[in-house]
Amino acid sequence: MVDVPVSEGGFTLIELMITLAVLAILLSIAIPNYQTFVMNSRMASQTNDLVTALNLARSEAIKRAANVSVCASSDGATCTGGWAAGWIVRDAAGTPIRVQQALSGGSTLSGGADVASTITFTASGRTTIPTTATPASTTLTLCPPSPASVQGRAIQIERTGRTRSASVACP
Repeated sequence: MVDVPVSEGGFTLIELMITLAVLAILLSIAIPNYQTFVMNSRMASQTNDLVTALNLARSEAIKRAANVSVCASSDGATCTGGWAAGWIVRDAAGTPIRVQQALSGGSTLSGGADVASTITFTASGRTTIPTTATPASTTLTLCPPSPASVQGRAIQIERTGRTRSASVACP
């Protein structure tokens, strides 16, 4: 019988050190970009949640031929609290249609002086923003926690009931 030399498999210490160095460099580049990606995704998701609630209220108002409102709600049952604490879509009788929990990740949602805690859609799909009001729309601003590494979102609700969002710089 002939003895065949068996080669030992494995890594040398130098190969392992080079692999770890390359891995460390890749992670140092990837982690900050990943955090920005997560924050952008959170902003988009939270914006979509609010826009979906507003669109649902508008479509339900048209379908039911009655007023349907979206209001800030901290308890999921009554219109109390700020927008960042959550919101509810409810019919004219006050029955909740959909409940949204508080924003996660330290995001804030606020409106200017023209934004009430309730946005009501009529049977025609229009909002009840007074026609005497100077702006033809009202805007809610969603901002990431400070310091903001990504842009926030401005959610604009027009008198006609149309809702849209756009990027906005947050303080």
